[in-house]
Amino acid sequence: MNLDRALTNGTVVTPFGRFKGSIGIREGKIACITENTAELRAGEIIDAGGKFIIPGAIDTHIHFQDPGRIYREDFEHATAACACGGITTGMAMPTTNLVDVEGYKFNTQTYEGRGYIDYALHGAGRPSNVDQVEDLWTQTGITAIKMFMTYEERVDDATLWEILETLSRHDGLSIIHAENETLIKLFERRLQKQGRKDPMAHNESRPELVEIEAIRRVAYLVEQTNSKAVIAHVSSAAGLEEIKKAQQRGVRIWAESCPHFFTFVREDTEEQGPFLAFTPVMRGEDNRLKMWELLEKGYIDVIGSDHCPAEKWEKEVALDDIWKTHYGIPGLEVYLPSLLDGVNKGLVSLEKVVAATSYNAARIYGLYPRKGVVQPGADADLVVLDMDLEKKFTEADLKSKCPWSPYFGRIFKGWPILTLVRGEVVAKDGNVIGKLGHGKLVIRNK
Repeated sequence: MNLDRALTNGTVVTPFGRFKGSIGIREGKIACITENTAELRAGEIIDAGGKFIIPGAIDTHIHFQDPGRIYREDFEHATAACACGGITTGMAMPTTNLVDVEGYKFNTQTYEGRGYIDYALHGAGRPSNVDQVEDLWTQTGITAIKMFMTYEERVDDATLWEILETLSRHDGLSIIHAENETLIKLFERRLQKQGRKDPMAHNESRPELVEIEAIRRVAYLVEQTNSKAVIAHVSSAAGLEEIKKAQQRGVRIWAESCPHFFTFVREDTEEQGPFLAFTPVMRGEDNRLKMWELLEKGYIDVIGSDHCPAEKWEKEVALDDIWKTHYGIPGLEVYLPSLLDGVNKGLVSLEKVVAATSYNAARIYGLYPRKGVVQPGADADLVVLDMDLEKKFTEADLKSKCPWSPYFGRIFKGWPILTLVRGEVVAKDGNVIGKLGHGKLVIRNK
């Protein structure tokens, strides 16, 4: 078989097991998988050296900050960071203007020719665009409608119901930031009345009950509207258990979590202050370990980085008053390493990591079987792992425009050393070597 490229001598890992094999690539697709390397005729042979080969990761939750806030991040830098972190498809959150069909067209034009990896777009659901949601879903290739139950553009229950109802008519998917806004504001007022400005006050203002209550409410509304939803960035084991209960009674609801909930605990805030301020907030060590356990049990369907960078001054302004901070942290470069470290520590299997970082996302968001799998006909989005590579994450490893990271100084064992997007090598040994503009827009199956 004549091939453009072949990735040989590896162990392919899927959610369902692992096997030794070589992968033939032609015109950006996986053309064949074989144990007999001798039968491959390719223009280039890449020897995986016996290392693991996994499907390229699909990051379901990236705030590219572009267009609109490119002082924090831009598409070129962010997709470079993705490539080095083993992410081959990045899903863009509607940070600014993706509220209607025109916004979708504008964003696709903005990203064209500027990415190293493939990308998909989520649209926004807000009180101000309820009437546009139907066209936004039916006339574009967006992968989901994102809604917030907190912050300024939050949806109340009536708006949430309307949008879920609209999406249900078209078997559409939503992503929901589930926290109880009125309780958060109550707890913030009480803490501020006590004069609390310390970083831990931010954590105390968002106890896990505000997440759990909102998840229960969303699950019931999704059930009653016969809709579909992903609960974004679930921070608590109890929240994951609520989602599992809903799944068991037939609700089409899924759980997304993030690497930082497997890495940090609330006590880390005392050292890093506003540089570890994000929402939902970190929990205790018992919760962190339980999150790993539930990842292994399949309670976490997808992993999103929730990459949401800020300029350094937007954090420093809150060093003496946490309420002034911009919420969010960067995290693309360590997306896979933070999870692979858990594999090496025996906290989770590599198969479960593959399921949560690629296969499940492709199925839930309508990208399967183009993405998320290693099988003939799929896009040749592949990552080679060095599970023995152990190193400290430092400023030298940054590819993002964001100049700081709460992960600085963290040691991870297990790193992506080669990333291919549609058969082209885009990153090798922590360096971007791909062609800018190789990344293409991906739309959901219709």
